[in-house]
Amino acid sequence: MNRRLRAAAVGVALAAIALSSSALAADLPLKAPPKPVDFNPFWAEADYLAWSVTGDKLPALVTTSPVGTPLGVAGVLGQPTTTVLFGNSSVNEDWRSGGRITAGYWFDPQRRSGVEASFFGLENASTGFAANSNAYPILARPFTNVLTGLPDAILSGYPGFITGNIAINETSRLLGAGALYRQDIGALGASRVSALIGYRYLQSSDKLSMMQTSVLDATTGNFTDNFNAASNFHGVDLGLAGDWRNGPWSLEWRGKVALGANINESDVSGFTSLTTAGVTTTFPAGVFAVASNSGHFSQTKFAAVPEISLKAGYQVAPGWRLTIGYDALYWTGVQRAGGLIDTTINPTLLPPGPPAGPTRPLPVMNTTNLLAQGFSFGVRYSY
Repeated sequence: MNRRLRAAAVGVALAAIALSSSALAADLPLKAPPKPVDFNPFWAEADYLAWSVTGDKLPALVTTSPVGTPLGVAGVLGQPTTTVLFGNSSVNEDWRSGGRITAGYWFDPQRRSGVEASFFGLENASTGFAANSNAYPILARPFTNVLTGLPDAILSGYPGFITGNIAINETSRLLGAGALYRQDIGALGASRVSALIGYRYLQSSDKLSMMQTSVLDATTGNFTDNFNAASNFHGVDLGLAGDWRNGPWSLEWRGKVALGANINESDVSGFTSLTTAGVTTTFPAGVFAVASNSGHFSQTKFAAVPEISLKAGYQVAPGWRLTIGYDALYWTGVQRAGGLIDTTINPTLLPPGPPAGPTRPLPVMNTTNLLAQGFSFGVRYSY
């Protein structure tokens, strides 16, 4: 009897403990699962660019003199009566509009590492010049005569001797692209600092055409010179970038230098047609582009492209940020059209000849440095 009572008491005690444990477990709060991180790895940005670019330096190409200037010195450089109408200056150095597109991908929610790619292009810049012997009775194209070693000129207009006109046009183009890998390496104050490594491509090109029409006695001559220059840069891009955020405001900076090679190319050609009594004869030579310097030429040279940029932004809506910035890049060893012109000429090589004496002009590829800088206004969207 006592054993049965003890067993019943133990059973009641165990049941009470079980019920008490269940009640306590029910009163405890459940642990919430971890909240997923709100991470958008993709981003894209579009910028309007307002940039200026170093112009192409041209030699003196068209001159004039007052009526009454002796025929032998009309339009000749170095004479006190000679005025340069076109050349001896830079062209296509005005401000240009353009656009840039950049897109990137972050590998982690903290945005410590990622990749990006970009492309930019500026509108073509063009400069034109036209003059005729009605406006300028003395109209000339100056050069250095290799036979005498002295300044000389080819006349397109001189009262009572020759009439004509000259037209010159040059068009310049600049674009570029690149891809970068970005990795955080530390902090500078409140700014996050990242190392950059990638690939950089740039292209600059100029197309210069010079046309002259002259009427001498019963012969009409049309002379055309074409000088086309292009530089293509391929290099490794290295640099640092900083990113500072404070509420809706942001500030980004970058300093890079690309080291690589310029592939410089030139295409030079000339053409002349002489018409007398309805019969036209053509020659594969102009004035500054004759057989001795015409053709396709190329060279490869080491080049460097340092670049800096600053960009401020303001978040106007979730995922959307307006930006304004400044960019500057300096490109060494660029081939421009003006660097292809040899102004020392053997006049016997000009149509119709016959040729005699030294061979000039010669092929030349004089390079220069190019500075492109300006402002950007853009919008960035994070997906």
